[in-house]
Amino acid sequence: MSYTIIPPCEELKDFISHFWVAEWDESVQYTDSTYYLTANSVTEFVFAFRGKSHQQEFLFSSVQGQTSHHGQFLAGNFFTMFGVSLFSYTVPFFFHLPASELNNQFMSPETLLGKQGRIVNERIAAATGTSERIQILTEFFKSQLTKPKFEDKLITKAIQYVKNQNGNLNIAVLSSDTCLSQKQFERRFKAYSGFNPKLYARIIRFEHFLKHRTRYSTLTEAACASGYYDQAHFIHEFKTFAGFSPNKFFALSGY
Repeated sequence: MSYTIIPPCEELKDFISHFWVAEWDESVQYTDSTYYLTANSVTEFVFAFRGKSHQQEFLFSSVQGQTSHHGQFLAGNFFTMFGVSLFSYTVPFFFHLPASELNNQFMSPETLLGKQGRIVNERIAAATGTSERIQILTEFFKSQLTKPKFEDKLITKAIQYVKNQNGNLNIAVLSSDTCLSQKQFERRFKAYSGFNPKLYARIIRFEHFLKHRTRYSTLTEAACASGYYDQAHFIHEFKTFAGFSPNKFFALSGY
């Protein structure tokens, strides 16, 4: 499996983490054509296709909320997946509801967006390739950028700070800096990230490791650079969020 990440346009970089494409080679007879899901801090729109790039058949789409769970499903019936990953704290800007309502949710675009979801599906299905699909979603999300019904600038700033620190920070100090009680801070933080602050920080650190591991010669070096100072703790965290030990996960997933 190949996996490609494409950055969003400048206007949407504070709202969209990235676009992505996962592809399986149709000419290869896979013994384990499985797509492996890991815990993630983003909300994703996912579209699946079968066939060659110029003759692809649209199969299905889904909206997957941010999650602390891992999972897997067979990819034998399709060979290309295209998606966009949204920062969870931007859900109120695009969909006018708290991010926490999408936590661990799996639904169709039509369920979330109604008629708009159906139109997006139809346009993506008719598109001729990745560039056109990105353009369609870029136009859609730009059109959705209106003042949200739910906005919490203080907490959004706190969430961004956790991301900027790659999950390596003292949550108690962060809570104190907001001048909120711990209970208020945790409640409002969860509404905008989908998670309590400590769990969100753990997932952000895990994501940082996945994204940057290839910069290092060993997994141990990458784990240390991501803020894991104990090997046993790192392996335990990885299994929690990926379902396997690091070596087995990368061998199975081809990530």
